[in-house]
Amino acid sequence: MDNIRTELYKIDMNNTDEILKFYKKHKAYYENLNKAIDKMTIEEFILVKQKYCVALEKQKQYSEVLIVLEQVYKLLERLKNKSSEHYSVFYEKTLFWEGVVLGRQGKYSESNERFEKLIVIDPKNERYQDWYFTNKDWIFKKKIDFWEYILLFIMLITVLFGKHIFGKYLLYIDLPLFIIFVCWFIYRFIYRKIIRYREKHNK
Repeated sequence: MDNIRTELYKIDMNNTDEILKFYKKHKAYYENLNKAIDKMTIEEFILVKQKYCVALEKQKQYSEVLIVLEQVYKLLERLKNKSSEHYSVFYEKTLFWEGVVLGRQGKYSESNERFEKLIVIDPKNERYQDWYFTNKDWIFKKKIDFWEYILLFIMLITVLFGKHIFGKYLLYIDLPLFIIFVCWFIYRFIYRKIIRYREKHNK
């Protein structure tokens, strides 16, 4: 254990390649949560696992990140009653990365459950708010996609067969459809670009 800790102190924890190499080399040790009993060791395990999760997220290994984060939550439960001054920071970071990865997987509602908790913890954190509202946008997008196809189908039928179907009442159909089309156009080509811009800058 002392040799592993000595090696840990020598690596750059913000270097993706180094942390991946270190964790994989000592995976058997850090996967054995029974070794993390005292406060110092629990904190070390959590720190290493969180850094490992950041590295995995950069490589888009999202499922693996969630597996490791489950272990972190177990460690946090042990740390809760040990008067650790780092508990709150560890918990917040774990929530954040879980929210990020769930968002990357397209699980926007689950992601927002984490960001709702984070906003309660730090209401002024713009990063949490950006993720929360971007998730909201994508939830809305998924719901509206179905109706978008329905609208296009109705518009196509109206253009091709409107006179035969509606006769003299065609104007009463065309006007609402035109208004809906304008709203759809704004959403499709303007609002969605805003969503994608915000999503891009959250990465």
